[in-house]
Amino acid sequence: MKNLKNSPNYIFILVILALLIDNMLYGVIVPIVPFYATSLGITTTQIGWIFGIYSLALLLASTPMGWAVDAYGYRPLLTAGMLGLALSTAAFIYSGSLPLLLLSRTLQGTSAAATWAAGLALISEIFPSEVRGQKMGLAMTATGLGVIVGPVLGGFLYQAAGYTAPFVPFLVLGLLEGILFYFSPLPGRSSSTSSGKIGFSILLKNRNLFWASMISVVGAFGFSMLEPTLPLQMGQRFGLSSAGVGAIFGAMSLAFSLSQPFFGSLSDRRGRKPLIVIGLVAVAVLSPGLALAPSLWVLFLVIGLLGIGTGAFATPNLPLLAESTEAAFSRTPDAAVDGGDDAAKASDSPLGTAFGIFNTVYSFGLMAGPLVGSAVTQRFGFLPLLLLFSLMLLVTAAGSARWITETLRQR
Repeated sequence: MKNLKNSPNYIFILVILALLIDNMLYGVIVPIVPFYATSLGITTTQIGWIFGIYSLALLLASTPMGWAVDAYGYRPLLTAGMLGLALSTAAFIYSGSLPLLLLSRTLQGTSAAATWAAGLALISEIFPSEVRGQKMGLAMTATGLGVIVGPVLGGFLYQAAGYTAPFVPFLVLGLLEGILFYFSPLPGRSSSTSSGKIGFSILLKNRNLFWASMISVVGAFGFSMLEPTLPLQMGQRFGLSSAGVGAIFGAMSLAFSLSQPFFGSLSDRRGRKPLIVIGLVAVAVLSPGLALAPSLWVLFLVIGLLGIGTGAFATPNLPLLAESTEAAFSRTPDAAVDGGDDAAKASDSPLGTAFGIFNTVYSFGLMAGPLVGSAVTQRFGFLPLLLLFSLMLLVTAAGSARWITETLRQR
């Protein structure tokens, strides 16, 4: 068992499970909280607060959690993230008022900030660059599938066994994961970096980190802007019900999730930059098709291709961020676990802070997308919104092609 715990694959599985549990719980509440909150007399606007406060907590907590990873190591943050998720789940079970539901979601978002900053950084820590894209792709596929399965599982358990039933499994899983992280030989804090050495000002100075962050913002903005706008458009044009709209979003998420291991492995072999630029341009070209599709089948084709195109630029962006951080701060990348005492090593790069900032800007895109998308659609229409998004993608693609320096080191 000791050798198993010291292997990078064992640690990788633990991280994947943590991200999967987090994403499934995020999805589980979608079909539950609106009905439960309404039964408590909570208004529609206040239900919006319950959903929105998660993104706000994630936005505010991600960078501090990243700093904490570099200051204290992976074990405390991943343990705290999972135990915090379990605590937030317990709070959901006993929430009988708006303040308690808001508190539960705030704790859930804060715990997610710890899990994601530490988890993505840890994957970058334990695997060398030539397989890092593949591992990131596998991790994102698992979490993407969690987002798809979560609402289905939550709705089924809620209808079959009541409000408490969907949360009990995640309470148990969160506790078990927290215990496993606590007793696993994870890397400690960096010996040559400390909390606060890297901040948002670095993004303006390092071109790779800046454009990796821009790619994150644009990608999150694009998906979240469709959430309030595309359902109404599809209802008006094709008469789709909520189930049909769910199928469209499910098709996009599924195509995105399943394509990520392929693009991750391809970026390991061919480089990060080419795939990022191609993916950005492809999504820019395809996006107006959501408004111009002449039939429902063409719409499904466009949405599936958009999911694949998003995977092409989003997946290589994660190892790009890690390798750029290593190059900028330590000059000694790829400190990988190889099965012995290396499980306790830490790199000299502030990977935790880098991914904390990544999660912060991603959360900003998630928050900005629905606000801008709704406003632009109401004022100018759905097609102008998509054209604006295409322009953002093309500008990002041009900047990436011009300024990103390839990070993959062929051995």
